[in-house]
Amino acid sequence: MKRRNVWFWISPFIFGFLVMLTVRLVSDVPTEYKFWERPFEKNLIEIVSVIIIFYFIQFSQIYFINRRKATETQLTVKKLITEYLIVTLSGLLITAPCVYLIHFMTGDPVYTDDLVIAEVAITLFLVIHYSIFRGGDVLQAYVNQKTLTQQIKNMQMETELNFLKVQFHPHFLFNALNAIYFQIDEKNETARKSVEQLSELLRYQLYDINQTVMIEQELKFIRNYIDFQKVRMPDSFQLTVIFDAKLKHQQIHPLLLFPLVENAYKYMGGDNWIKIKAHMNDKGLSFSVENSIPPFAQETKKNDFGIGLENLQRRLSLLYPDKFTLQIEKIKYSFIAKLQIEW
Repeated sequence: MKRRNVWFWISPFIFGFLVMLTVRLVSDVPTEYKFWERPFEKNLIEIVSVIIIFYFIQFSQIYFINRRKATETQLTVKKLITEYLIVTLSGLLITAPCVYLIHFMTGDPVYTDDLVIAEVAITLFLVIHYSIFRGGDVLQAYVNQKTLTQQIKNMQMETELNFLKVQFHPHFLFNALNAIYFQIDEKNETARKSVEQLSELLRYQLYDINQTVMIEQELKFIRNYIDFQKVRMPDSFQLTVIFDAKLKHQQIHPLLLFPLVENAYKYMGGDNWIKIKAHMNDKGLSFSVENSIPPFAQETKKNDFGIGLENLQRRLSLLYPDKFTLQIEKIKYSFIAKLQIEW
């Protein structure tokens, strides 16, 4: 059993005494009834009963908090409000039976005023008591959120810095591609088309993306990449692409789907096939890429592929904390990557 701190053991005494004092002052003072002059046994029964009740409440609250912490991935305002509603409702439900039990032991009748005052007092102190035990988690969640926000800002600053460092190179590359394009004979449509496609791919990655883009732009970029790769694909290559028509204007951070497609083309082998699917479900976007791989290449290329997945995992963790799942599965002759992102 874990060692409890001092506050854990003395808090029921403090809250029990405060609840009894509050109820008695509010209910008895207007009637000029002096509860401290009544038999000592009755006051003792009340204070001991309330302290025992708060011990029970305290263990229940800690159990409830531990259960919530075990199942929750992130403490949000919505989840916190739900917790307080549960605590408030539980306070209202347990007060009436406790009041009747205490009055039964003391032999006093239960009046409506007594019940209402007890409901308000016990529920109020119950919420305060819960806030004390939950406060550390709320503070930690706030610190984690601020840390995550700072990490995202740092990543954006790093990206902007890297972009400034290489700003000259895209202009040089586009000018070089433009020069190569006009040097290719007009009859060689395949080569000219490849240069155009490469130029479009580079333009999207360097210029046409903001903080977020429409999902149809991201899927169009993937289709352009697929078209660009057709030139080097063998005759036996089989491609299946299924994109949900509902995926239009939903916003997504750019270039999160592309690494899965790029790696599928990079490591494809064996029977030479790739399956790419994207559809919308109740939670958001579901994207999957499956490709064939030669058995002998699985171990030799595993580490290289893992670097790309690790970088993707880091970006997803920063951009969609607790709102994505990335599942990787490798079977005998194929590699499957499934990505789920909540809108």
